[in-house]
Formats: sequence, structure tokens, C-alpha cells
Amino acid sequence: NSKETIRLLKEFQPNVVVVNGTRIINKQIIDAAEIPFVNAHAGITPKYRGAHGGYWALTENDLKHCGVTIHLVDTGIDTGGILYQGLINPTSKDNFITYPYLQMAVAIPLMKRAINDLAKHMHKTKDVYLSSKLWSHPTMLEYLKHRILHGVK
Repeated sequence: NSKETIRLLKEFQPNVVVVNGTRIINKQIIDAAEIPFVNAHAGITPKYRGAHGGYWALTENDLKHCGVTIHLVDTGIDTGGILYQGLINPTSKDNFITYPYLQMAVAIPLMKRAINDLAKHMHKTKDVYLSSKLWSHPTMLEYLKHRILHGVK
């Protein structure tokens, strides 16, 4: 979110900007170049926006929404147009540390497809009709509660 970023965007003039695991990108950056910004989000949006979407889906016993979303970046928190979504299948050996690896393994080929679509100006956003909630990092007490009550590591 710096002036340097705006300068670099104008200098390099990329066709697309890929972001992942970054803070919220402000409007000045998004508006600095007329190009799409695309994000790999570790959760199924809009239901699991924010942090640790896969983990929270598991705590909710919601395997059908435990995955990743490739979406366009807007000024909201994981609210941009959805390009692709994919599910993960964690096993009993997986945990809070491994869920993001499972999600990235699904996200990388989806991101590749999204970049190709965006480069050809052939991308389409999908309408996903789910409740929307913003999740944050679990506290230690929340983590212990879900570990003990639901077996989610």
C-alpha cells in the first residue's frame, strides 16, 4: 500500500497482479493500474472470509465448504468476484499447520487457470449464494475447545 507499489505498477504495467497472504490492499493501489488483482484465499467465500477458512469450516463440520477460493481483489475483505473454488480433503493426520498446504495444492492449478483466463480477457465470475462471515485467528481457548469437542486440530 505504498507509493513505491504504485510506481512499480505503472513502470512494469503487468497484465495481472497475483496476491496471497497479504494485508488488505487499499483502493489507491487497486486503482493505480487498470488491471485485475487476483487472490488465492484459504477458504470458501463468502462463507469463510478472513483468516483460516479451512480450519473454521472444519470446526463447523462443514466439509462441503472446506477449501479455497480464487477471486478478484476489491476493497473489501475477500469479497471480490469469485473465479474458481476447490475443496480439500483433510485426514486425521492433518492439523492447523497442514490445512494451508492442502489448500495451496488445490489453489495453484486454479490460480494458473485464472491467470490464463484473465490474460485472455475470458474470465467470468461465479455467483455463490452462501452466508457471509468474516473469521479471524482462533484464540488458544477457541482452538482447545474445537480440539476437545470436535477433534479439529
